[in-house]
Amino acid sequence: MKIILPSPAKINLSLWVNGKRDDGYHDILTVFHTINVFDYISIQQSGQLELNVAGSTIVPAGGDNLIIKACDVFSKHTGIKPKVSITLEKHIPIGAGLGGGSSNAALVLKGLNMLYNYPVDEEKLMEMAAEIGSDVAFFIKGGLAIGYGRGEKLIFYGKHKFDILLVYPNIFCSTAEVYKYLPPIKREISIEDAERLILIPLMKGDLDTLRENMWNDLESSRAPCIKEVMEAKKIIEDVVGTKVLMSGSGSSLFTIVDKNKKIDITPLQRKGWWVKFCSAI
Repeated sequence: MKIILPSPAKINLSLWVNGKRDDGYHDILTVFHTINVFDYISIQQSGQLELNVAGSTIVPAGGDNLIIKACDVFSKHTGIKPKVSITLEKHIPIGAGLGGGSSNAALVLKGLNMLYNYPVDEEKLMEMAAEIGSDVAFFIKGGLAIGYGRGEKLIFYGKHKFDILLVYPNIFCSTAEVYKYLPPIKREISIEDAERLILIPLMKGDLDTLRENMWNDLESSRAPCIKEVMEAKKIIEDVVGTKVLMSGSGSSLFTIVDKNKKIDITPLQRKGWWVKFCSAI
């Protein structure tokens, strides 16, 4: 039996940092939505656990890989040691703030659960996913969600349709480095604030207000890569004429696109950047 699963990317419609925790992580509040940019994962039974990666030369294939961690967590909670061959076909840019690695881990958990006849339910699967990494549990369900704590505590709001222009400006951002160089932030955003600023305009289809309210505290990081990302952001805003936001810890940038607006992306493509029109799913 062979299972093939699409592994979606995400964007952060906003990301606020509410301070640093005693464990060294930052408390965040973020609004995610999955989008129709995919890696593909195939899983089939084999004599031993194998991971093959196509489409990228920098995905770690050893114990640090989130897919390997997903297999370990699955084994720990189910007592089933996966003897499978996993092939990951990469299309989501790496170091881009699009959650590709977290999505891959979540979809491997889902795939293993399918392959071994559903030993755990979705709720348990999400608990397992949270052990792997901050964003992993989100990708078990996908759609629209608020994440808080380290991002692993989630409230889901279904799926909503909107279109975006997504740009990866060929800059690799390390999440750890972006947070390391983040100046102190002295204010706190609540779930109710996030609903008022982002969810209500999105659900009403009020894209102007949504764009105006989108925010990412990580854009203020003094990490060297963020300076480059902000230069790219200015170039994109000059081309599209609307507010552009960095997704997650960067370096991808996006804007919400009006259906009736034509955007000439040629100036961005000429820079050799990865440029794609896509949609929320």
